[in-house]
Amino acid sequence: MNIGGMEWGVTLWIDLWAAGMAGGAFLTAFLADKFSGGKLKNLFKLAVCTGIILALIGVALLLSHLGNILWFWHMFVTFRPESVLSLGGWILSGWLMVAGIMLVLWLASHYIRSLKPLADKATSILSWVGFVMSILLMSYTGVLISASTQPFWAVTPMLPAVFVVSAITSGVAWLIVVSLIVNWLNRTNIRPYHWVIEQFFDESGWQIESSAIAKLAKSLVIAIIIELIVIALFILWLSASGSPAATDGLALLTGGELSLWFWVGLIAAGLVAPLIMLGMNLKKDYSTGIL
Repeated sequence: MNIGGMEWGVTLWIDLWAAGMAGGAFLTAFLADKFSGGKLKNLFKLAVCTGIILALIGVALLLSHLGNILWFWHMFVTFRPESVLSLGGWILSGWLMVAGIMLVLWLASHYIRSLKPLADKATSILSWVGFVMSILLMSYTGVLISASTQPFWAVTPMLPAVFVVSAITSGVAWLIVVSLIVNWLNRTNIRPYHWVIEQFFDESGWQIESSAIAKLAKSLVIAIIIELIVIALFILWLSASGSPAATDGLALLTGGELSLWFWVGLIAAGLVAPLIMLGMNLKKDYSTGIL
């Protein structure tokens, strides 16, 4: 796929997946913490810390297409809003910078208790900035694909909506998985893990309440249903468009070379199967983690 004069392979999809999921997890945890009255700080910290890893993967993949990664500094002295690659690089880097500063403030307040009031105020402001950046980050993934020279993607204005909903769904699922893993690790005797928690975080560690994970699971059910509806509208738009590119795209997606990925990978394995599994485990006690 050609975007911005460069050919992209599987690295593009990994970049979009990682960046979208980082933004979706941040947005979900931010809203969950706000609506809980600040009772889910651990969930938000978990979203930020793991999101940084995902965002770094996205940045690394972007840099891998520069030919010489030492040229990355050009991005910070040249702003090209007409280029989706340049715009996306700035959004991703900006999100990563906000999340990184928040992490540094949390670590600093852990060691220097007198900094905690200032760090709390600063991270509160930065969390709102990160919230806005997360929305831009999720939207950019769809806009990037729309800028492709491949007609199917270029004539589909619903792509940003599809990618935003998909990013939120992936972000919620990511939070559930890492929360279960962390709760399980808290019950183990893995000393390196407990040492890291004791050295860098508060005594509560990253323990995520079972009720919070249960609410995330219910939210994921809703998100999956919404994503299925958006995808259905996307398919209807392609069929009703009448343009040759949309018609060819619909055939490619539903019965062509992408049909296996679409029906089996996305619809069956990615949405329907998780929806059934979540429906069967909505009343599960998640406090013990994955086991």
